[in-house]
Amino acid sequence: MNFKKSDNYKWVVLSISFVMMVTFAISLQSLPPIFDKIAKDISLSNSQAGTLMGIYAIPGVFLPLFIAFLANKYNKKSMILISLIILIGGLISFSLSGSFSALLVSRLASGIGATVLVVLAPLLVPIFFSDKNMGIAMGIFNVAVPLGTVISANLFGVLGEKIHWRSIILGIGIFAGIVLLAIAFGLFLPNSHDKGKTRISEEKPTKGLFSNVNLWLLALIWMLGNFQLLSYVTFAPQYYQGLGMTVQRAGLLTSFIMFVPIIITPFIGILIDKTGWKKRLILFGSILIAISFILISRGNSSIAIWAITLGIGFAPLPVCVFSLLPELVQPYQVGMGLGIITIASNLGIAVGPSAFGLLLDNTGGNFNLGFIVLALIPIIIILALSRLKRERAEI
Repeated sequence: MNFKKSDNYKWVVLSISFVMMVTFAISLQSLPPIFDKIAKDISLSNSQAGTLMGIYAIPGVFLPLFIAFLANKYNKKSMILISLIILIGGLISFSLSGSFSALLVSRLASGIGATVLVVLAPLLVPIFFSDKNMGIAMGIFNVAVPLGTVISANLFGVLGEKIHWRSIILGIGIFAGIVLLAIAFGLFLPNSHDKGKTRISEEKPTKGLFSNVNLWLLALIWMLGNFQLLSYVTFAPQYYQGLGMTVQRAGLLTSFIMFVPIIITPFIGILIDKTGWKKRLILFGSILIAISFILISRGNSSIAIWAITLGIGFAPLPVCVFSLLPELVQPYQVGMGLGIITIASNLGIAVGPSAFGLLLDNTGGNFNLGFIVLALIPIIIILALSRLKRERAEI
C-alpha cells in the first residue's frame, strides 16, 4: 500500500486504534457490574474486588517502556496480534476460574495483553496524523475508553441478571477474537524504509527524556486522573445501590462519567485545534471534578446532575494529555513518552481501586469519606498543571 497517497487510510488506522481501546476498556471494566454475581461463587471483600481491578494494570506499570522499545525494533502489527491472543487467553481462563487466586492470575494475564494494546494503539495515530489535525484525531480516539466503559456499566449488569457471569467474560473473549481478525486483515503499516516519513523515529529515543520535568508532570496528572476515575467506576455502583437504586440505574449513573465524554470529547478536540486551550481545559475540568465528588458524597436527590458534571469534568483530561505530549518531547521521543504516560495511567488504575476498597474496608464502608478524598486529588493536579510548560522540551 502506498501510504503517502492513501491519505484516507489514516481514518482506517484511527478506527482500528479506536476498537483496540474499546476492547481494552470493556475487558477492564467488565467486573464492577458483576462483582456481586462473582461473589456468589467466589467470596470477595471490597479490597479483593479492588485488587482484581488493579492487578489488570500492574503489567502496565512495568512493561510500557519495554513495549515502546520493541515497537521501534519489531513489527507493531505482530505485537498487537500476539497481545490480543494473550488477552483472550486471560479472559477464557478467568471465565473458568474457581478461586480468588485463579481469578487474580487470569486477570494479570489479560492485563499483560491489554498493556500492549494501550501502548501501541495511541502510537499508531501520530504515524498518520499531523499536528494540524491531531486534536480531532485524539478527540475521536479518546472516545473509545469512555464508550467501552459505558457499554460495560450498562450492559453487563443487565446481562448478569439473565446469564451467568462466566458466559459474559467468555463473550468478551469472543469479541476480542473478532477484533483480532479485523486487525489481521485490515491493518497495514509503513515498511521500515517508510519510517522516516512518519512522526515516530527510532533515533536516540531516550536522550533527555527522563530529565524532562514537563513529561513527568504530565504523567502525574494522568496518573491522578486515572486514580480517581477507576476508584469511582469500580465502587460507585455499590454506593448508588446502597442509596436504594436498582442495578440498572446505578450502572447508568456510574456510566455518566464516561457517557458524557463520548458526546463532547470530539468537540473538545476541535476546540483544542482552534484555540490551543489544553491547560485551561484541564484546569476547568479539575475544579468541576472536585465540586462534583463533594456533592455526590451527600447523596441527595440531585445526585444525577453531579454524576453528569463529573463526566463533563473528566472529558478534557485524556484529550489534553495526549495532545500535550507531542509538545513536551522531541518527535523521536513520542513512542517512549507514550510508554511513560501509559505507566502513569496504569499506576493510577492499579492503586486507585485497591486503595479505595481498602479505605472502605477500614471505615465500615464510608463512601462519604472516600469521595472527599477523591475531591482533594484535583488540587494536586492543579499544582502540577501550574508548573507545566507547554513549549517543546529542548535537549
